[in-house]
Amino acid sequence: MEIERRNLTEEELKQMKYTIKKKENNQKREMDKRQQREKEIKKNISTLFHSINPIQNGIQTPEKIIRLIILIFGALAIYQFYQHFKKFQIIFNIDFSYWDLSMVKYFHPIILLITIILFWKRNKIGWILLSSILTFAVMNTIVSFFQTSGRRLEGGAFEILFLIVVITLLFYGSFLFLICKQGVLNIFKISRRTMFATIALAMIVNFIFIYLIGK
Repeated sequence: MEIERRNLTEEELKQMKYTIKKKENNQKREMDKRQQREKEIKKNISTLFHSINPIQNGIQTPEKIIRLIILIFGALAIYQFYQHFKKFQIIFNIDFSYWDLSMVKYFHPIILLITIILFWKRNKIGWILLSSILTFAVMNTIVSFFQTSGRRLEGGAFEILFLIVVITLLFYGSFLFLICKQGVLNIFKISRRTMFATIALAMIVNFIFIYLIGK
């Protein structure tokens, strides 16, 4: 054996065995830590999925609505953030003096992501932000339709535009309607008065924003 060929003394042999044992113990500890981290990650993912999964027995309808919205708009926010990541890098390299109101649209993915996190936490601000975003989306779709339809469209372009508008309105409008249902409002502790005030204020702000951008 290799150890025998080295003609090690008893003390050197003990030291070598100690070093080997210590190395094995360190490797075992590292492996245990890695396995523990993997278990924690799997547990956190499982907990997160459980908290947003709307397809579960025993869940009340308002809670299913909330989880469905988190799932859909969370995925949308992540996708948009990924799509605009390079634009973010360019924007933050631009001198702040060149920033104007038109820059707001580039931060939509970040705003939506923050909104969904707050909404997931059942935070009142999360509901207010999401209802404002959905109101903006509905209004902007209608305004864009009238602006585009005023131009001369050839062939079946108008029919395609109209179909896109209808689908977009149904998508955002349906979710705005759902989060305004009484059961959802109760979970977020939103009164009917606050609901109408939020939507009305969002419409006013959006009108002002459209006016300023169009100048």
